[in-house]
Amino acid sequence: MKNTLKKRIDRLTTPEPTITIFKGQEFYITDTGRTDQKEKISVKFSVQFRNKQLLQLKGPALAIFICIALHINEQGQSWPSVKLISHETGYNKNTIFRCLKRLEFGGYINRIQKTNIKTGAFKSNVYQLFPKSKRLK
Repeated sequence: MKNTLKKRIDRLTTPEPTITIFKGQEFYITDTGRTDQKEKISVKFSVQFRNKQLLQLKGPALAIFICIALHINEQGQSWPSVKLISHETGYNKNTIFRCLKRLEFGGYINRIQKTNIKTGAFKSNVYQLFPKSKRLK
């Protein structure tokens, strides 16, 4: 009885994943009969994402969030440059910076600015999706 109650409580308090990151081997065969395999990382958005985040994110903020998510690694980190985000979404830098602030304020991303240890010059941003779920290292 105690175990059943614990499972029910866990099911109620553990949210369903909204984004799933898969890293593994993909095997394929072509129409010429060639077979091969490659390691692949893929990102899957669940219905939970549609029910929760899609209601809140619109327009450029949604596009920029998806762009960041599509560059994610298995630790949940992503580091596309603003130039790359601009190229892939079609939005200008000012729009991207405004949306990054909005995504950060809304708890969708955490942004850490990396610098060169020797020179102190800006190197890149590292983004963590849903930072409350995992601490950015």
